[in-house]
Amino acid sequence: MKIPLILAALLTTVALRAETELKGNPNELKAYLAGLPSTVSISGESDVKVVADRAKVTLKVRTENKSLVDSLRMNQEMRGKVASLLKEGGISADQIQAARFSSTQKFGVFSEKAKSYVVDNFLKVTVRDEKEFQAVAGAVDRWSEVHFLGIEFEHTGKEAVKARAKAQACDMAEERRKLYESKFGVKLVAKGFTEATAPTVPVNNAVYGSSVGSLSKGYERDTQLPGGNLDASVGESGSPFGELTYTAKVIVSYVVESK
Repeated sequence: MKIPLILAALLTTVALRAETELKGNPNELKAYLAGLPSTVSISGESDVKVVADRAKVTLKVRTENKSLVDSLRMNQEMRGKVASLLKEGGISADQIQAARFSSTQKFGVFSEKAKSYVVDNFLKVTVRDEKEFQAVAGAVDRWSEVHFLGIEFEHTGKEAVKARAKAQACDMAEERRKLYESKFGVKLVAKGFTEATAPTVPVNNAVYGSSVGSLSKGYERDTQLPGGNLDASVGESGSPFGELTYTAKVIVSYVVESK
């Protein structure tokens, strides 16, 4: 019965011996701790504003019929009508993208057989100016089967704008590093980068006549850049075919050394 107690005592002794042991008088310990490197984090932020030059409008084409085949056929025909109307408004076929498809059944209260079939097709239409947007709005106004779901504003050169925002954020962090070195008489050596999460920021709603509902767009997480863990949280906010603001933030960790 004493064997478990003996084993426990032996394991405890081994664990204690495995820990780092510090020896010396108070002055020696103080000198040791003072020699340990300390770290600081410096952040940099940047906002770059550009004018939105295109938008993606999401439409839903919904048809319903007692027959699934007829509902599918009706949906296809309606999408053809929408494409023809948009073509008249100057929107080419490559600006219309099929997003997704769904089909649901409606049942009677006391029946296991579907009484009708609802078919939904979702389309994303890229518009480059207000005239093309009005053409999309015309399709919503003309047919009850066509529903407006939302709109997102974009800039065709957004990747270059994001890169510029990141570069400016890095420049700000570098300027702050130089300032702190000068003011505190220390040397800051880059240790690495840490990544933070950008919050989701809603945008004010926009209304385009009777056909358009609300607009929403939040931050989008970007990928890491080479050379370390860079906080590349870049967000977008904007107004209808107005300005888009690209926000970047970087956080750099430094080891503090004496000059």
